[in-house]
Amino acid sequence: MAHAFRRRPDGSLACRLDGEEKAIITQVAQETADLIRADLGIDAETDVLDRAAQSEDPLRRLEAEFAGRDAREPADSAVKRLFPAASDDPELAAEYRRLGQQDLADGKLADLRRVMRTLDGTGGGHSEVVLDEDGAMAMLRALNDVRIVLADRLDLQRDGDFDTVRMLQQIGERVEGVERSGDEEHVGSDIVIAVYELLSWLQESLLRALD
Repeated sequence: MAHAFRRRPDGSLACRLDGEEKAIITQVAQETADLIRADLGIDAETDVLDRAAQSEDPLRRLEAEFAGRDAREPADSAVKRLFPAASDDPELAAEYRRLGQQDLADGKLADLRRVMRTLDGTGGGHSEVVLDEDGAMAMLRALNDVRIVLADRLDLQRDGDFDTVRMLQQIGERVEGVERSGDEEHVGSDIVIAVYELLSWLQESLLRALD
């Protein structure tokens, strides 16, 4: 069972998570990273561009710089939430994406990778997760991005929507003799709700510890 983040005497922040909780957080972080890369086409030419950017030929480096500026508009609804249009004007929005989307994506992916490395480094069982200030901020940003993806999958549009979804779920669990259709979908939704609750609690716990 998870224990809330707390500030330690050395200034670091620590919580305790069991193996299943760490595995779940790692999995959804990986799935979020995979979703971002797939939807934005980030990995399509990464290796080629990286080699060109490190070339001793200044022309190849310049070509790599400009080649990497084409920014694909998100198609997945969750990725659209992570990378919203910066303007209602299509041309301006495309320009903003061209100039800043790759850097934003790189930052999000770096945060997700850092969280996964941190959790993997604590082993598979119940253990303490320790973060410095930079790690805490990366964790907050990564948790927020994963929650945005899960909120999209749960069709949550506003902050109060989750309370409504949770209340309806609890009512449904308590009503006896109610026939349910689509049991697999219901179970899947229950899992997403449980993960969303875990991440929300963990994020709030970390925020309080930072304060």
